[in-house]
Amino acid sequence: MGGVIYSLGPLISPRYHFFSVLLLFNSITEAMAQPHHLQTLISPFRSLQSNPKFTINFTSNINFSSPNCLKPGWASSISQIQPPKISAPKNSVWRRATSSGAKNHRNLPSSHEIHRYCKAGRTKEAARALQILEKSGAVPNVITYTVLIRSYCNDQNVDKALQLFYGMKVAPNEVTYNTLLKGLCDSGKMDKALEVFEGMKVAPDVVTYNTLLKGLCDSRKLDKALEVFDRMKVAPDVVTYNTLLKGLCDSGKMDKVLEVFDQMKVAPDVATYNTLLKGLCDSRKMDKAQEVFEGMKVAPDVVTYSTLLKGLCDSGKLDTALEVFEGMKVIPTEVTYNTLLKGLCDSRKLDKALEVFEGMKVAPDVATYNTLLKGLCDSRKMDKAQEVLEGMKVAPDVVTYSTLLKGLCDSGKLDTALEVFEGMKVIPTEVTYNTLLKGLCDSRKLDKALEVFDRMKVAPDVVTYSTLLKGLCDSGKLDTALQEFDRMKVAPNVVTYNTLLKGLCASRKLDKALEVFEGMKAAPDVVTYSTLLKGLCYSGKLDTALQVFDRMKVAPNVVTYSTLLKGLCHSGKINKALEVFEGMKVAPNEVTYNTLLKGLCDSGKMNKALEVFDQMKVAPDVVTYSTLLKGLCDSGKLDKALEVFDQMKVAPDVVTYSMLLKGLCDSAKLDKALEVFEGMKVAPDVVTYSTLLKGLCDSGKLDKALEVFQGMKVAPNEVTYSIVIDGLSKVGKTEQGREFLAEMQDKGLKPDIVTYNSLVTGLAREGNLDENAVSYGVGC
Repeated sequence: MGGVIYSLGPLISPRYHFFSVLLLFNSITEAMAQPHHLQTLISPFRSLQSNPKFTINFTSNINFSSPNCLKPGWASSISQIQPPKISAPKNSVWRRATSSGAKNHRNLPSSHEIHRYCKAGRTKEAARALQILEKSGAVPNVITYTVLIRSYCNDQNVDKALQLFYGMKVAPNEVTYNTLLKGLCDSGKMDKALEVFEGMKVAPDVVTYNTLLKGLCDSRKLDKALEVFDRMKVAPDVVTYNTLLKGLCDSGKMDKVLEVFDQMKVAPDVATYNTLLKGLCDSRKMDKAQEVFEGMKVAPDVVTYSTLLKGLCDSGKLDTALEVFEGMKVIPTEVTYNTLLKGLCDSRKLDKALEVFEGMKVAPDVATYNTLLKGLCDSRKMDKAQEVLEGMKVAPDVVTYSTLLKGLCDSGKLDTALEVFEGMKVIPTEVTYNTLLKGLCDSRKLDKALEVFDRMKVAPDVVTYSTLLKGLCDSGKLDTALQEFDRMKVAPNVVTYNTLLKGLCASRKLDKALEVFEGMKAAPDVVTYSTLLKGLCYSGKLDTALQVFDRMKVAPNVVTYSTLLKGLCHSGKINKALEVFEGMKVAPNEVTYNTLLKGLCDSGKMNKALEVFDQMKVAPDVVTYSTLLKGLCDSGKLDKALEVFDQMKVAPDVVTYSMLLKGLCDSAKLDKALEVFEGMKVAPDVVTYSTLLKGLCDSGKLDKALEVFQGMKVAPNEVTYSIVIDGLSKVGKTEQGREFLAEMQDKGLKPDIVTYNSLVTGLAREGNLDENAVSYGVGC
């Protein structure tokens, strides 16, 4: 019945008593479960029973003319009411209305008939019936108009509802306004809803305000909602507050939410608390949420607990969530368990999740299993995941299989994944196929991936094609990738194009990449341009790269600039690189600066490099310092290099030390090199040792070199041995060099031509070449 039962009132004219009584009877029988509505409904029946022009016979023991007709037992009595038998007297208005004969009367539609049409969703037929009534000179009652307005609104045809509203031949009541306002609000026509509201010719009731507030809140017109709320001419009820609180919570206005809640003039119900708790939890105000929960003045229901548990789990407060769960005073539902299980799984507390799962007091649903399976798969507990799948007490759905397949593929268990896929008891979706195809492609099982693709039982989507193309491109199967691209039965999106372009550029098929780029049927994004620019730059096609850059239809990002700068610097076009850098329309990051600094250092433009370094707008990282130190050392600016090193604002890594040591050794500053080496705050690697050993050997400090070599904390490689052997040979210690050569070979390291040449040179210098060359393994 909705709003209709609130506004029946007296019937409008004797001419339509017959039809309205039928409608009233239907209203009473529908209102049996709502005793507080019945008193309003029966008042018209009392007036009709006292009307001498009508005879109404009810098969019921209820006396509608009695003020005590709603005594205990009314429900059983009202259920016995039979449809009223109504007879009109011969001199009634009804007879005058049908003086043309009974045939015309039978063809005239009734209000009850219009109501039945609307209830069945046959709005057009109801509208035609109303039109017939109006053309006959009849004046339908407000209920009929309201019912038809509601039907139009239910059909989302609010324009027709408005047309009917403005054409009403009787005054609308508050239910009519409420019905129309709801339709307008549900359709998002808030300006029109406010216009209707402001023009109401009856006093709005609390339902009117609640309807309008909900529409305003749903449309995020919170300021207007608060204005309407503050100007209410009736006392707000709990629904009013709940509606406003939900709107404020959904908009994140939590301070205002708490203010409205604290000023409530009616007792909040459990829905009020649930709304407030959800807002607080969504805003991660968990301390306040717990405070509200503990101060509740009504018993929390399962929604309350589930809401709080979700907030606690999402905030990582699993221990508190478990405490709340264990203290629940209502039986948890599947939703409650699923919420807690998701929190535990996301936090990798799989043992506790399994404990909660096994202790469930309600039957788990498929969402429960899917949640647990995802947690197990994400934690790579695939044996347990398969065990859970096999023990499921409900039929697995496609999400179940897709979840397990992803876990198996991510764990590299492709054979098991294929077995599970082949044994699926539901039709796989595109997501299922995409999951399996990604696993096969990542494992380079391209033949099987193509077989699965060709046997798909659903149409592949764009993700399917993009996944397959990525696998083919990553495996270097560009010809097959291009064939599949040309055979696509769905329009490729920008991801598809980017995938193919990346493969073509990586394989140096730049002409084909440019052809694909020029023929794109989807708008290229910044990734498209950055991918193509990288390929062109790496292939030395700088002029084409600059043309593509200048023709970009989207704003370049920092990756685009860094990619282009790297290509320009690598090609020695440092002036053009500086021009591009200075024209950047986005803030450069560390990679951008490091790229430019390397180009400047490699070009010997150290003053410009230092200028760029000093003007950096982001904090330099260890790569920045290492790059600059290498440039300074290579340029012989050791004092400046040491100054930069001493002023480093990040911890140097082993590369930084190796760069500085090389510069010091190349400049024969061995004492400083040893000082830096001995003060290293990271473990030296074999490159560090080799760098220092070469400096010592080149300076004739063989004793110190041997001391460093013997103290190495990492295994020396071929380069390390060759440096020491060469150093020994240069000072005539070829016999000792031979011992290092033998040691080197014993460790499975193969001397190269440089090592042998060092020994040969040493032997020749000692005059022992003919005698010892073969015995040293050099050969004649």
